[in-house]
Amino acid sequence: MRHITIRAALCALAITGCLIPASFAEEPAVVSTTQTASEDSQPVDMTSALLRGLESTLPTVEQKVQQGDYAQAESRLRERQAQEAAYKEAQAKQAAQQKAAEEAAKKAAAKAAAEEAARKAKEPPSVSQRTASGLYQGTAAVNYDLDGSYTEQAYTSKKDDENALRVTYARIAITNSTISKTGGNSTSLQDTIDSGLNAAFLGTGNSGTDISTTKISSSAPNAIGAFSYGKSTFVRLTDSSVTTSGTGSAGVEVAGGGKLSAINTQVSTSGTNAPAINTGTNGGIITVEGGSYATTGADSPVIRAAGSVTSSKSSMTSAKAEAVRVIGTNAVILSQTAVDSTGGPYGVLMTSTSKEALSAGNAEFTMSGGSLTSHSGDGIVVTNTKATIHLTNNATITPKDGSNLLTVTANDGKRGWGYAGSNGGEADVFFDNTTLSGNISVDQYSRMNLILQNNSTFTGTINLTDNAAITAKASEIRASANTSTDSDEDTPSIPDVITRNRAEVVVGAGSTWNLTADAHISSLMCMGTINYNGHQIVLADGTVMTGAEETTAETEN
Repeated sequence: MRHITIRAALCALAITGCLIPASFAEEPAVVSTTQTASEDSQPVDMTSALLRGLESTLPTVEQKVQQGDYAQAESRLRERQAQEAAYKEAQAKQAAQQKAAEEAAKKAAAKAAAEEAARKAKEPPSVSQRTASGLYQGTAAVNYDLDGSYTEQAYTSKKDDENALRVTYARIAITNSTISKTGGNSTSLQDTIDSGLNAAFLGTGNSGTDISTTKISSSAPNAIGAFSYGKSTFVRLTDSSVTTSGTGSAGVEVAGGGKLSAINTQVSTSGTNAPAINTGTNGGIITVEGGSYATTGADSPVIRAAGSVTSSKSSMTSAKAEAVRVIGTNAVILSQTAVDSTGGPYGVLMTSTSKEALSAGNAEFTMSGGSLTSHSGDGIVVTNTKATIHLTNNATITPKDGSNLLTVTANDGKRGWGYAGSNGGEADVFFDNTTLSGNISVDQYSRMNLILQNNSTFTGTINLTDNAAITAKASEIRASANTSTDSDEDTPSIPDVITRNRAEVVVGAGSTWNLTADAHISSLMCMGTINYNGHQIVLADGTVMTGAEETTAETEN
């Protein structure tokens, strides 16, 4: 009977959950924080003992029940169940948080992608381009290749070989904006001057751009302000400004036949070798009207023309170079323009870097009205080129005291201007309805033809001079070439010394030559008036003219 009672009690315990299944009994019991790790301090698992053989007697079981050991077992079971439930709840919560974070990251990425797509739709992407002839033009921070108008924009670049703004195959209008090149150099100086690599603004690819009331600036080296490249490309600047400060950074430039005009625009440069107005390789056309153009860097003329430059009613000032440099067979035409060279060796230089410059054609310099002032040297110098000079409509030239109005001469060849002794200049000079004062010098390696016409007046003297320094340099060059041990293929061909030694003068009807000192020329044709003022003219054949003879008749050697 007692055994039945015990079994019934055990069944009751099992049913109520006080008996722990064997699988749980085999796991270590949870130890409270107040218990030690000692085995002796662990509670006795009576349920496990009973299930292994019911070894306890009824009095023992009754005693354990009275002592509460089975109640403790039930409490431990419920505590374990609660811990497992809390663990599962924490895992579920962590999984939900991770899923929410992943969903938020996906939404953020999608939003960023949408914003980038919208930005690219508004702002054309960077481009990389070469010209049709293979010249490298680099990249552009912004490139417009579809027609449009833009106002109050800010275009910037500070990377190597990058334009801040480029226009390609489009008609574009830019107003009230800024275009700035704040950093980045050019990896190819040749491409810089040939095609606009690294310029702040570049018009290329048969494009047309109107830029008005806009500031263009460049503080990087070899970064031209505004550049027009290509025969069908046109850039117009109106009421704008261009400022550059880097070495090799011209203000405005064209190349490859490009065209650029500037109206009431201010252009200034402060770097070395940085003309305000420059025409590069294969030329182009630049036209300026009004505005001011200034350079302060060494070897930086206001105009460097390897193409055509025309100026009307503008102001031009150079601090450390000639104001105008005409290269090769190109032209500068000034109308009512004030030109001032404050620190250069002369006002205008006409020359060529070709070894055979005199057979290449004529360079042209024309002044109609306006003024040319050279504070440090001669007014105009012609060397290693053929030149045509027109001074018309009361144009005035003021050289430094003691310097020449015009010098036609050979040079030492140090700047690539031919070889000493064979690099003289040739100049056809026209004084047309103008009054000019000063002296003219022509060395024995050069030639000049001066024509006074349309009521012009020239006050000064003309002399054929012995250029001893160039003679000595020519002898040195040729002596060195004769003793060279280099092979014929490596030795450059040295042209023969060329003595031209001619200064021909024509005084047209109604024009006057007022002598201020004795003149030495090769020939004279006078249909106007010569005022000798006590001086004489000595011709190449030895004829001496003092004014006693009839000077209004034709006279020549």
